[in-house]
Amino acid sequence: MRTLHFDTELAWRGGQRQVVLLMEGLVRRGVDATLAAPETSPLFERARSAGFAVVPLAARNDADPFAVMRLASLLRREHFDILHCHTGRAHGIALLARRFVPGPARPKIVVSRRVAFASASFLTRWKFSGAGRVIAVSRAVKQGLVDAGIDPGRIAVVLDGIPLDEAAADPAERERVRRLFHLASDERLVLQVAHLGAEKGQADLIAAAARIRGAAPDVRVAIVGGGKMRAQLERKAAKAGDVRILFAGFWPPERISSLLAAAAIFVLPSRQEGLGSILLEAMAAGVPIVAASTGGIPELVRDGSTGLLVPPRNPAALAAAVIRLLGDPALAARLAAAGLEFVRKQGSADRMVEETLGVYRELAGSPSF
Repeated sequence: MRTLHFDTELAWRGGQRQVVLLMEGLVRRGVDATLAAPETSPLFERARSAGFAVVPLAARNDADPFAVMRLASLLRREHFDILHCHTGRAHGIALLARRFVPGPARPKIVVSRRVAFASASFLTRWKFSGAGRVIAVSRAVKQGLVDAGIDPGRIAVVLDGIPLDEAAADPAERERVRRLFHLASDERLVLQVAHLGAEKGQADLIAAAARIRGAAPDVRVAIVGGGKMRAQLERKAAKAGDVRILFAGFWPPERISSLLAAAAIFVLPSRQEGLGSILLEAMAAGVPIVAASTGGIPELVRDGSTGLLVPPRNPAALAAAVIRLLGDPALAARLAAAGLEFVRKQGSADRMVEETLGVYRELAGSPSF
């Protein structure tokens, strides 16, 4: 089986890491995997450095004629069995490009969907009707598609996965991170790792920070991630007073385990979230979690079992849950242990690859693929 993975994102986010993990897993199983992506994107560079076949392909919008013709030319030349579109823009380009590819060279289209809402419009139904299968990253994402009029029989739910053998950090990394963040020996770290965007709820964490420090003065909050909202969030933190929030910028995925090793609590107060795969990383590191009950998050964080859930856009509830865990080490340890067990059973990258490959085989109509 030959697969082409098309991603148009210019930033590095959870979805792009899943593309790399998927391609790695496919190649280990004897499946050919090629990436088409903007040459300036972190995903393109990581895939090229890892030795994958890569094709530079950028798209300015969903109907960029240059991107359409470049993709059509690639498909006519290479004859892929599966074209897996990992972004909405890639999906739009692929549907148009397919019109310029003769039947024998026309691949089956698989579309990944990572956001838990969809417009119930003719354009949405047209786009998804052109995909052989849609892979939703959570049941919440699937429901959003069904509500928009997409046939549920063509939607498969495949949760993200992480490589479990990479979850444990060198114990020395914990101290290195603590020194880098200038943490005193008795300070505890509350950590968020996410792209800096309104949907990730960093503003709500900043608003909660004063309450958290009021109840636990030994706490330091660290917000890790890149994005255009950094300056705005830093101004908000400055106006919040002595909340001791550290903005640590973007950290590459291979160093996230080091961050988690230094954390007492991981928070993800997202306002919108298809799944929140970073939560799997926190679980695998044995860090207790407080997260917002939105989108697909409750499919990973079961309130009172694998973490604590709070309503989105509610800094007071967020602060109360963090304070509760800080003051109850036994509860924190129980939630962390349950989260670790969950990710070991249901959160591996191998499981994600096998389920995705199953979608390919079903679509291609051959178990031998």
